Amino acid sequence: MRLELKRYDGGELRPTWFGAYELNGKRRVVTLCRWQGTPPATGKTGDNGDPAFESSRQSAKEQLTQIVEGEKSEGDREQLVQRIHRHRYGHKVEAVPLATLAKQWQPRKKTAKTFHAENCRRVIQRFVDFMHGHAPEVKELGAVEGEHVRKFFEHREAEHIAPKTYNTELVLLRGLVRNLEPYAGAYRDFLKTAPARDEDTVHREPFTPDELADVLTAAEEDPLIRNLIVTAVCTAMRRGDVSRLQWRNVDLRQGFVTVKTSKTGETVEIPILPLLREVLITAKGDTKPAPADYVFPEAANLITASPDAIDRRLRQVLQRAGFVDTATAERIHKAEDGRAALPTLTPETVRRRGLAAIAKATMTEQRRGRMKGILTRYMDGETVPQIAAEMQLARGLISTRLADVERMIGAQVIRRPALPAIIRGSTIAEASADAPRIRRGSLKGWHSFRTTWITLALSAGVPMELVCRVTGHQTTDVVLKHYFRPGREQFKKALAKAMPKLLMNGARAKTWQDDALDILRATKAATWKRDADRLRVLITAASV
Repeated sequence: MRLELKRYDGGELRPTWFGAYELNGKRRVVTLCRWQGTPPATGKTGDNGDPAFESSRQSAKEQLTQIVEGEKSEGDREQLVQRIHRHRYGHKVEAVPLATLAKQWQPRKKTAKTFHAENCRRVIQRFVDFMHGHAPEVKELGAVEGEHVRKFFEHREAEHIAPKTYNTELVLLRGLVRNLEPYAGAYRDFLKTAPARDEDTVHREPFTPDELADVLTAAEEDPLIRNLIVTAVCTAMRRGDVSRLQWRNVDLRQGFVTVKTSKTGETVEIPILPLLREVLITAKGDTKPAPADYVFPEAANLITASPDAIDRRLRQVLQRAGFVDTATAERIHKAEDGRAALPTLTPETVRRRGLAAIAKATMTEQRRGRMKGILTRYMDGETVPQIAAEMQLARGLISTRLADVERMIGAQVIRRPALPAIIRGSTIAEASADAPRIRRGSLKGWHSFRTTWITLALSAGVPMELVCRVTGHQTTDVVLKHYFRPGREQFKKALAKAMPKLLMNGARAKTWQDDALDILRATKAATWKRDADRLRVLITAASV
């Protein structure tokens, strides 16, 4: 470590001190403070100048010492990290360039779904693009500071992302930087201690026994969905596990379903309730299926090819039972008020009036011919996707032209699902005025049957340990926070049943047997089928 004086090409002394030192076998030269006073006439570092020059020499020495000590400290820390990493993984730590960060990232689980991995890479690439725009001088992950990451998340919050999205991206970047550059300022100064945002979680709502009976009645028009609903509500299994249930998992003799859940990998044991046994026996029939065969083959194919198809068919069942989305509810109210109800005509009348209206309307001949073709095909029973494929038109255009015909003739043309007579509830959560979502949370869906089973079981006094044994949850906090959602009446009955007679003033809590008697007393010839389903559900809930 020594000080140096340097000259310009013309021979004149440069006005600053230079420091030279070696670190890890490499010679380094740094620029120090300016020298003061008069330098020696020889211009050599070893010769003395006037007192002011010698005072600046001392200042340069102190500055060089601080630089070298800091470099050594940083070098020692880097060597320690390298030794630990080499001992653990067998190779040196390599610098991680930001440009290739998204491509280098790999999910921890080899079984991670492709769409999940792609979403994670998009989040990482979004961070890389932000760094490129706001700190282009930073080329490596190790050089990213905590302030950079803080500004990135402030930028994301300014885009009004949901708290759940914020937390997901925070956890992803925290794990990424911790594994690749644990000593970087990005992790040490922000990601390590950054708090998560409070999430406005939308919980699935359970069905009451009466609601469940109505859903099962509405599902009779779709036997496959009814079988899946019964399996879901009797086992608390998720949609994918119900659809892919195999005969190797079913033991009708012992009365148990033993399956490894696809989400957590936990093995659960579920007693087969009478309502489910009836469905399984019917599905098995007289044949002896192979262990690897699916209990519901059609559902297994659908969940693989088009999961949305199963969801859509369930929504149709729920709508028939009275559970609709906000738009459908508004249509029902308008129809009841008589403001938006269109008269329903026979298909032939709609066809005749529609073609006549198109012929009289002012439009180009090309559009006239297209509208006639759309209407003719639609009234022949073809669907919008089929017409779009045959005529090579967009589906939205087909729907728009059919709506135009409706306005022309003042009658219903587009086939709409039948609206329920009574609205029991909503399937979609209300939108928040402060942070509206593009896709709002679902209140009633496949997961509601899982919530229903847990709520009925806990309300009936089933120990939490047995509930977790069925659902596969490892902590009771998750069950209580996300799944145990008793309604007011259900909560009242469970509390009255558990309280001592002293607090009940001698009154007896109403039991499920009382409810069963009420159903039997009110049973009529026109309602016996629905009441039978209600009794099955009631007995099933009581036997859990």
